[in-house]
This record gives sequence, C-alpha cells and structure tokens, in this order.
Amino acid sequence: MKKLTLILALSMTIIFIAGCDTLTKQTQLLDAPWTLKYDSARVGLRQGWFDNEYDRSNWETTQVPGVWADEQYDGFAWYSTQIQAKNIPAGYNLALVFDSIDDNAVVWLDGRLFGKQMGYNIKFYFDIGDKLADGKMHQLVLRIEDLGGPGGIPGAVYLQPYTDEVDLLRSEASKHQAPKSPDWVMNANIYEVFVRSHSADRSFKAVTADLDRIQALGIDLVWLMPIHPIGVKNHKFAPGSPYAVQNYYQVNPRFGNLDDFKALVDSTHRRGMHIILDMVLNHTAWDNPLIKEHPDWYTKNEAGEIVSPNTDWWDTADLDYDKPELRSWMMEMLGWWLQETGVDGFRFDVAELVPNDFWSEAKKYCQHINPEVFFLAEGAQPELHLNGHNMTYSWNIWQGITQLAQGNADPSEIKRSFDMEQFQYPQGALRMRFTENHDKDRSHKLIPDNDLNLTSWAFIALMKGNPLIYAGQEIGAKSNIDIHLDDRIDWKKGDRQLEKAMSTILKLRKTWIKPDSKFEIIIADNDRKIMAYKHGSLLVFFNFSETEFKFKGDGIEEVLMGNLPLDEEGHFTLSARHFAVVK
Repeated sequence: MKKLTLILALSMTIIFIAGCDTLTKQTQLLDAPWTLKYDSARVGLRQGWFDNEYDRSNWETTQVPGVWADEQYDGFAWYSTQIQAKNIPAGYNLALVFDSIDDNAVVWLDGRLFGKQMGYNIKFYFDIGDKLADGKMHQLVLRIEDLGGPGGIPGAVYLQPYTDEVDLLRSEASKHQAPKSPDWVMNANIYEVFVRSHSADRSFKAVTADLDRIQALGIDLVWLMPIHPIGVKNHKFAPGSPYAVQNYYQVNPRFGNLDDFKALVDSTHRRGMHIILDMVLNHTAWDNPLIKEHPDWYTKNEAGEIVSPNTDWWDTADLDYDKPELRSWMMEMLGWWLQETGVDGFRFDVAELVPNDFWSEAKKYCQHINPEVFFLAEGAQPELHLNGHNMTYSWNIWQGITQLAQGNADPSEIKRSFDMEQFQYPQGALRMRFTENHDKDRSHKLIPDNDLNLTSWAFIALMKGNPLIYAGQEIGAKSNIDIHLDDRIDWKKGDRQLEKAMSTILKLRKTWIKPDSKFEIIIADNDRKIMAYKHGSLLVFFNFSETEFKFKGDGIEEVLMGNLPLDEEGHFTLSARHFAVVK
C-alpha cells in the first residue's frame, strides 16, 4: 500500500505545489466520474472501445488522479469520462492538460483519434478549444499502456485557458537552476554492470580485468548494480534479487571480498574513470539485521506486521522514513562507502519512493566527505534534481525512440517529448539516455534489425544527455539477463563490429560535443520518419524508414561516420534504417 499511497501523494504534490501556478480559478478539473477497463487481450482497438456509441456500462468506476487498483497488472487499460467546456474566456486558447500518465497514452475525443503521448511523468497537453462546443458534453477516451509498476493517470487532468505555451507547461522545478554537478560527470558516458552476469566466475576481479575494454569503448563512469549479500528469507528463485539487500556493510562473497572490490575501484580510478554503487534504500531483505535490531524502522500494517512495499516485491520489507534514526543510519552507511572504498557516488533504486527531504540531507552529508559525490536517481520526477540528485532517467526518450523504430511513432513525437523536458526540468538538469537497461528488454529484442538498432542507439548517444550502455548491449546481446537467476553474458558470441561502431560514436561525442553545446532537433520528413539534429558542430541524420532518403546537403564539410554517397546533382543519399554524422 505504501507504493500506491506515495504515488498518489506525489501526484497531488505535482498538482498543488509544483504546478500551483497552473491551476487557476478558470481551470476546470476533470475529476467527474471516470470509468476503467483492463485490456489484457488487446482487443480494445479492434472492438472500438474508443467509439462514442460503445457501451461502457460494465466498465468499473475509478478515480483520477490515481493508479489502477491491480498493482500486478502491466499492459493496456482504457479510461473514459465526459468533459464539458464552460465559460471559455475570449481571446484564450484552451488546453486539455495531463500532469502525468503512466506510461504511454493514446487519446480519442468523440470517437476520433486526437493525439498520443509517450513517457512517464511528463506533463503534456493538446490544444482542444476548436474541438469543444461551449456547454456541450463530449466523450474523452484514453488507452494507457503501462510498462511496469502501477499504471494509470497519477496526475490531474484539466481544461486550462492559456495564451502562452510556456506559462501553460512550465513546472515550478523548471524555474530553478539545477545544482551544479561535478565536472567529471557533465559529459560522461555510462556503463552498467551486473557483476553476477558479467563473467564466468562472476567476480570483482573479472570486472577489473575487463576495464581496459570498457574504457576503450569510450566509457567514463561505471555503474555497478548492487554488490551486497542477497537475502535468503523469502527470496525470489534460487539466487534471489540483488535488490533484496541482506547487509549494507558487506559485499556478496560470491563476488569476492571487500579488498577485491577496493582493487576494482582503484583500478577504475587509475584509468581516469569513475565508479558508482547501486544503493537500495527504500526496502531491505527480510533477514537484514535491521529487522531484528530496529523493527520500528519498518512500515507496518494495522495488525502491526512489517509489510513489503507492494505485492510484487514480496521478497523485501518496506522502510519507514518517518523515523529520524533510520535516516541518520542510512546517511552514515553511505558515508562509510565513500570513505572506506573511495566510490564516487551512488545510483539510488526507486528514488521516487524515498522522501525528497531525505535526499537533500543525504547529499549534504555525503558532500562533506566528497564534495564531488554524484547521485543518480532511478526516477524521472523533475523535483529530484532540486533535492540532491544530479541525474534522472529519460524514460520518455527510451519509449519514444523504441516506438519510432518499431513503426509506432513518428519523429514529431520524439521532438515534442524532448521539448516538453525543457518546460519540466530544472535548467542544467542531467538526463540519462538509453535504449536498454536491466529493468527492460534488451534493445535487440525490441528492435531486432541490426541497422535500425544501431541507428536508435546513435540517436540517444549523440543527443543532449548522458548515454548508457548496459553490459552486453555493445555486442548485440538479445537475451535478457534475469537478475533473479544465474544468467550470464556470452561474450564469445558477440558482434564485435557493433562494439566498434558504438565506440566510434562515443568517441565522436567526446571529440565534438561539450556539455554546453547547443542542441536542436530537426524534422526532415515526418511521414517518412526522417529526422536530424544539430549538436554543437555536428549534424546527424537519421532514417527510420524502409526506403532511402535523398537530400541537398549544402554546407556539409565532412562525413565523420556513415555512408552518404553524393550524386552529380549534389544530392546525398541516406540508406534505409541508417544514420550519418557530418560537420
């Protein structure tokens, strides 16, 4: 219940605090009865659930803002309500605004497709003034696609008169400058490693032996998934989840000992790279010593029993951050890792479920030990940047570029999603870009075409933000690494040409792109899925279609990567599913 409660609380915070200048006396909050129907068989489109005449009498009543009651359900669900515009001020546009959806949405108005949105927790709107007759009732239908965790519409939905798009979309967080991040991370390329799956002997020493290859990729920052002992009580499957931490002050003995880990940290630093640890502060394993030593630090139900964060995470016990002693203990533990091992910072699991004021305290505490300590939040809420975190997850671009490559989106949706970031996040906020990580399917599984897969990754790697490689991605691994099992990357079957190409891309980034380089997305041909962007002195073209694209390339000095043949008439040709980098 805590996870659901926190999501609703965070949503209301977004509505009434971060967006307090959005909801005015003219705003019409769409909090009238909504109905919901799950679509596990994906028949809604075929059966016309969006149609005005469709019978929704058997749909269940639900609350918006809120998430659906079935916490274990991932997939599609449909929402419906009626809207009525009243007293639209003269001279104003009218927006249908969504503060947040989880994760993707398709919207119909009066039975007609109205628009789409990709990305969790991104505020968006549709201009709807010319679609609504003053005083008339209209049918609004949404199909929500949830990719994990509780799905639904956790933010407010409302009609908002406006004259300026900036005033409409800008969050309170975006009016602030993000606290300065360490210089070393501003343009860092990130590499995620799960020690247990990385090598045959699953050890710190094996990761240390692989550092030269990792560095040659163009990597600056190594992120290690949790290295602590895994809980045995109530554990999932045979080895258990690394996110069920049995002891925060120990390392998993199957990886080696603490000296082996320190040697890995030292070897990383000697190569001029940095290293961070994955920390799980929202919950512990059921056999973590804290349960016996401080049972009052855990969330309990009405019967006084310690509970899990949600039904899916039954292998863990939920921590209660209302307890000051817990907060102090956690900060001291983080400080110990900084002092004892020399790690450069942390990636924090489910950071959105831990109170923001704790993160602010923890960051100040850690900065007294290492002024350049780095915090990466697993989360997308803009407020995280103002509460200690340097970087957040760019789920919106992952969803957008994946759907574009699959043929389910167009370039204008990617551009819109990126532009929305500028209205939502603090100025200078760092965003981690990726096409895969350990929580999602391998990109080669989602985008099996090799050329299109590389083109998709090139898009995120050369855009504004910090690119991530999840170990194995660089050799085209198609099989997911199940963190609950003893799966292992098969490096012998790797695609070394892909590894070389990704390394070239990261080196181009290092050579030509600076943290303050200007970035601009260009739609070359939306219908044909052709787009480009300028980033610093680079111009990068992307062809997500199945046909070649010819264009006049005045001003191109040099092709740095990709094949761009030039014909006698001065036209360049970009092959289907390919990209090219020029200056």
